[in-house]
This record gives sequence, C-alpha cells and structure tokens, in this order.
Amino acid sequence: MKIVEKKNRSIVIDGITDREIRSRNFKGEEKKHPVTGRTVNSPGYRNFLLYDIPEDIAEELKDLGCEVKYSRVQNENDTPKPYVSIIVSYYLKPVEAYSIANGMPTSLDEAHIGLIDSMDIKNMCVELELGKEKTHLNGVKYVPLFAQKIYVEITPSYINEKFGMFANPSAGAIYSGDDDGNLPL
Repeated sequence: MKIVEKKNRSIVIDGITDREIRSRNFKGEEKKHPVTGRTVNSPGYRNFLLYDIPEDIAEELKDLGCEVKYSRVQNENDTPKPYVSIIVSYYLKPVEAYSIANGMPTSLDEAHIGLIDSMDIKNMCVELELGKEKTHLNGVKYVPLFAQKIYVEITPSYINEKFGMFANPSAGAIYSGDDDGNLPL
C-alpha cells in the first residue's frame, strides 16, 4: 500500500489488499455491538477501515489532521497496527466505483456498491478526499476521509476462471453488466 498521488484536498492510495480492508459496510447496514447491543453503525452510513497502513502513510494522514487509531494488542509481543475510517457517502456527490475482473470493469452505482462487502479483493485503489474539520464530543478535532473513487480488482475464483465466466461477456452477463457497464437488476 502506498500513496501514489497527492492533490490539494485529496490523496490516492493504491496497492490495498483484502486483508487491509476491515469492517466493510458498503451496504450501509445498521450494526450493533455484539456484547452491549449499542448501535455501532447507523443505517445508511457506509464506511470501511483501512487497516495496517504503513507508518509513513499514518504519519502523513496525521499531518493532514486525520484521526489515525491503533489496534489493541492481544499479546505483549504484538505491535499496534494503525488504521483509519473511510466514509463512503453519496450525500454531496456520487462515489465513482468499479469492480474489475480479468480486465473487465463493471460500474458500481449506489444500489450496487454493497457488493464490495463480499468481494475477494486482489487490489484496491481509492481516491480519498479530505472533509471539513469536525470535533468529537470530547473536544478532539479531526478531518474525516471520504472515498471519491474506488477501483476494486477482484481475485477470480478457480471455477469462474475454469469455465470462462469473466473471459466471455455473454457467458458472464451477471458480472459484465450491460453496454454501459451497469449490473443487471
């Protein structure tokens, strides 16, 4: 994972693998804490964690005012892993999202971006926009990160590769979408 481009109010991170994306909620489902039953994620709030980010990226995000958190350690030999929360919002402007299987892109609109929750991700590239500074209830200020562009390269399964689900658009219509790249409903 590395920052490949920096603009005025955004950064592009490439090389994100499946294990570095945690707590996926691209569907925006309500989630509750398993022990307390307290709502952890409100319905309609789409987000994910970018986990185990390299320390140089963590420091750069801190310098931009972003809230970088660290995981709890299980053993004394473990080291805390840095992570950030990414918001996937359609409120101000739509997120440009695509899944790519064997070089064939499929557009993921607001109704279909939830498919990312179950994808086996080989590589992900995201453009993150810095939001307006906010303040937590405890008075700590932070800058939220919003996903503006998401490109997800899917690791094809053995069966799909063997039977050409991604190689022949007519055979893999469920994955390839229509002429505009939209998924069938």
